[in-house]
Amino acid sequence: MKNNKKLFLAWIIFLTIAFFFIIAVEVYHNFQSERMSNYQYRILISKDSIIEIDPPNPSVSSPEEKKVDPDAKFYEQTKYGNLPKIASKGACVFDEYSAYSEISAKKELRVAILIGDGKANLNLKLNGQRVTFILPHYIDQLESVAKAIRKSGNEFFIQIPTQSSIPANKKESVSPFLANANLNDTLEKLFYLIGSTKYALGIASVSPTLLTKSKKDITAIADALSQRGLAFLDVEKSNDLLKGISEKNGLIYINATNKFEANDFDISKLKDRDVIIIRLEQLESLMKILPSDWILTPVSASVRR
Repeated sequence: MKNNKKLFLAWIIFLTIAFFFIIAVEVYHNFQSERMSNYQYRILISKDSIIEIDPPNPSVSSPEEKKVDPDAKFYEQTKYGNLPKIASKGACVFDEYSAYSEISAKKELRVAILIGDGKANLNLKLNGQRVTFILPHYIDQLESVAKAIRKSGNEFFIQIPTQSSIPANKKESVSPFLANANLNDTLEKLFYLIGSTKYALGIASVSPTLLTKSKKDITAIADALSQRGLAFLDVEKSNDLLKGISEKNGLIYINATNKFEANDFDISKLKDRDVIIIRLEQLESLMKILPSDWILTPVSASVRR
């Protein structure tokens, strides 16, 4: 009888230890999984740049003392940064921050200028013409550059990052929107990207290999962009899958006609209202050979509004 009691007690102790061991392993596993997820979600954005939402200031008591944010209709502060709000009627980010050109009888060349690494030189001789910029979100003083572009009457998109464009000092980084087994990962990448600064009209793909070929992922990206009043600028000439999903989901989709990697412009082959993508260092060469009966206009002009 005593032996049975001892055996029973031993089993109770064993099962109790096993139970707490399993709980401890599960807690540790969840901790590591969450840590790795946070590591993977950040898209070339350091921990120091993640925006923390400040609690309400009790010292501000009257409406007159509160600062009115002119962009509050369109943006909200989140853990991702300045994320566009879910668009409501009459509050579309694309419409609000698009660059408008004067109506002209001249031929239009709709130009997107790709800014490279480092500092963006906005001292451009555009002769009053409007263009579109494509900015990597990790360039120096991104918010100041975005405000300067907005103030100058131009517009910009945020570039989908490439593996080759990852700066050496950015250790927390992930690949662009390639096929991903976890859809939440794809959306987290998107939100960190579009939340990096205000005033972007949307995101831009400058390489046909950057975007996932997964219909599920593309649909989710299109839905999220469309809901927040944003657009997609695509360098690929014939992405029928993305075009079809964009049309079905109401996403503003702009397709480039040409992408020039070098100063090899042949104006005679370009047609009125073509959409082209060039690098910043190519702009001067383009301006020199641009006929007097042509003007530069932003790519948003290709969309009826």
